[in-house]
Amino acid sequence: MNDDRYILVIADGSPEMSVALEYACARSKKTGRKIIIATFIEPLDVLTTQGVTEIMKNEAREEAEKILNSAASVVKESTGIIPILHTREGELILELKKLIEEEEKIHVLVLAANANEKEKDPGPIIHSLVTKEISNLRIPVMIVPGNLSKEHISQIT
Repeated sequence: MNDDRYILVIADGSPEMSVALEYACARSKKTGRKIIIATFIEPLDVLTTQGVTEIMKNEAREEAEKILNSAASVVKESTGIIPILHTREGELILELKKLIEEEEKIHVLVLAANANEKEKDPGPIIHSLVTKEISNLRIPVMIVPGNLSKEHISQIT
């Protein structure tokens, strides 16, 4: 089955990111949907010289690209398909909403909740989306537990 709809996953380097990616890959294999991976570079909130700020921006971009490329490798290995990659600069939720609006083929956002049992917060992205932005999105947000194993993901997809 070939589906022109996309699954969006955020590459942020968190432990939960790998669970979200694994789930998205499993769904992609079952549905034929392609995957978009996006990473976001938050604005720097520092008072320093322009030269230091540029160095910090470059370092943030390099780190974001490293995370994005690593996530892309996981998707390629798992599905055999090269994902579409996006790097955005700006406030994460605002840029995420813009991306979803611009990429009309995105039909679901997959996130994994914080796997740390000691913390009650599901994670900053989920918290912000669920408490402030959920009614402003045109797509569903799929939240999977961050502690799912590959075996469990394969059973439920």
